[in-house]
Amino acid sequence: MGKPARLPRFSALVAIVLAAAGFAVIASRPDPPQYEPPTGDVAKAEQAIEDQLDPGSGRDPIAVLPADFSEVSGREPVHMKAPDGTTRAVHPDGGCSSPWGATTWDYSVGCKAHDLGYDLLRYAETKGQPLSPDLRERLDDRLSQDMHAQCRYNPRDSAGTCEVVASIYTVGLVVNSWHQRWGPPRNEPVGVWSIAMIVIMLLIAVRAPAIARKGAPRGRPTAHRPVLNETEQAQAHSMSLLRILSLTGIVLGESLLAFSMREDSDPGWTWPFTWLLQLVPLFFLAGGHSNALAWRAMEGHYVTYVASRVGWLIRPVLAFVIAWLVIPLSLELLRAPEHAVASFSRLIVQPLWLLGLYLLVVAVTPLTYRLHKAFPVSTPLALLAGVVGLGFVGGSLSAHVGGVLVALLFAQLAFHYADGTLWRVPRPVLLAVAGVAFAGLVLLTVFGAQPKLQLAEPTGYAAFAPSLAGVLLIGIVQTALVALPREPGLRALSTSAPARAAAVVRTAPMTVYLVYLCAMLVLEGLAGVASREPGIGWLTQPRTIFAVGLVAMPTLLAFLWFERRGPAPAQPATGPPPRRGWQDTLATILGVAYGALGVVGFAVAGLSGWSAAAGVLGMPVDPMANLIHLLVGWYLVHCVHLHTSSRPGPWLVTAVACVPPMLTTVSGPGTVVHSVTLVGALIVAVACMPALTRTTSPQPVPAGR
Repeated sequence: MGKPARLPRFSALVAIVLAAAGFAVIASRPDPPQYEPPTGDVAKAEQAIEDQLDPGSGRDPIAVLPADFSEVSGREPVHMKAPDGTTRAVHPDGGCSSPWGATTWDYSVGCKAHDLGYDLLRYAETKGQPLSPDLRERLDDRLSQDMHAQCRYNPRDSAGTCEVVASIYTVGLVVNSWHQRWGPPRNEPVGVWSIAMIVIMLLIAVRAPAIARKGAPRGRPTAHRPVLNETEQAQAHSMSLLRILSLTGIVLGESLLAFSMREDSDPGWTWPFTWLLQLVPLFFLAGGHSNALAWRAMEGHYVTYVASRVGWLIRPVLAFVIAWLVIPLSLELLRAPEHAVASFSRLIVQPLWLLGLYLLVVAVTPLTYRLHKAFPVSTPLALLAGVVGLGFVGGSLSAHVGGVLVALLFAQLAFHYADGTLWRVPRPVLLAVAGVAFAGLVLLTVFGAQPKLQLAEPTGYAAFAPSLAGVLLIGIVQTALVALPREPGLRALSTSAPARAAAVVRTAPMTVYLVYLCAMLVLEGLAGVASREPGIGWLTQPRTIFAVGLVAMPTLLAFLWFERRGPAPAQPATGPPPRRGWQDTLATILGVAYGALGVVGFAVAGLSGWSAAAGVLGMPVDPMANLIHLLVGWYLVHCVHLHTSSRPGPWLVTAVACVPPMLTTVSGPGTVVHSVTLVGALIVAVACMPALTRTTSPQPVPAGR
């Protein structure tokens, strides 16, 4: 009881292959093409394609080709007679790109004409004016019509087989064009993607319980929990509720902005709601309190502390990754405009930034807790001065650094809450502080130069708010209000209906978040599809059902496989945590570093495809590399948790996982980072082999010597 049901081995293998293949296919799609009405030579190329699509018009596409077409494309188009009697402009060296070629029914003329159309699309991209995706779709339709027509003109006594083959060719055309988002045709690094897919399959497989626990000590893992008195327990329960409440508010706030900024709408009217839903300071206040209790329980064992704290992030981030995979496809099926895709990307990107920053806060908690003990007043004052100073600087760097300082500041205030300092402040003083901070917020925003909107609008970088000063003042108000209730009030809060709802979210975060996204998809349909198709008939269309099902199916699987039953409760630990070896320390450092790199990489890339230029600390990142970083980071941390990082297996897996990112994102810094990790992991794997780590037993010394 208490353990999630394990999949049969064959079913698990199929699920792993399908998951990795699905991710590889979706993640390798490029950015949507940016189309503007063409001018000059590109307009001539567009007209040539239009003539190509209507062979019965009698217009000659070659006659309107741009003068530099042959020079730019390296093609010399010619005329060919088609089986239907029309004259086609074709690429003479083209053909049907398939293992069977033009086939016995001779699809060659249609394929050569189609290739010339693709050459014109590439020409337009080379000239810096990509043509409309609609043209590629129509070229594919034209070839499909030509192939099916050939089954009538040249059936070879097998018209039925010809039609089947033509349909198979059409499916290949559509899948390839869909994969390239109907943009300009291009060559794709299929071999590199295949290697990345195999590594993703490996990382998913080794994370499975049956494999991950191989070699681990028998019995349930132990948990070192702090010994809390009744007052501290009441505080811990309330902070757990506030952590869930703050994340929920942040997502709701981003949802509000996403739907209020449709097309050219002005979100200015939402500013009062953004003041209520700007709960980032509250999130780090609650998280800092939990980190302080965990560090106290570990009695100075940093590796055990980090492994236990980072582990809970896996399910929320997996939910974001699943959403990143399926949301663009669902929006495509709903024919949502680009602004809708950008809006939904905010629902995924902003929480990922928070979780990435939370990883940093978790990692430095031992240091900041020591600073709190040594300098309880000067430490938060120094952080406060840094936030205020950066508020006057502006720009991307100050937004990121300021966000880090805000997180550390409210984590420090959480330490003061945990040790009772804030409760020693009289309630009238707390109310006065909250009132002054709120008045300052009003003066800065309503009557001053700071923006009223206190959630970040879409920009080239992620930030908590357009104003660091604004989020600081909101955080001070929140902290003062949190410190008002004493033990009786906290006990009542911990047994309230919101607390019970938060407990459900805490046990099934993936399910709750994905169900929420399903609801957002339906709302997008109401706002978008319904505006084009009056009535509710669109709800029953296969396209709409499949779009919602793309999110609903992972939601159901997440619930059945991961969250239907909670994990087996860990045994309470007796005594201090066990001593950790150097392998555990190294695995923890690498696990946290690569996990954070994966989280931030997804946040930077957003919903972009593989052709987008996104980077973290000078290293270009793409969806393949992000997922590999994320999976290898969690795998290493999980190995530390299971006490298996002293075996060679985890290090060999780490070495293999470093190969695909060097192939998919080629760069100097990336090559250095992954090469050093690869070589280091191989060295550790060799050092962990029993034959090399076996020590010689001491020989007994005879008595009297």
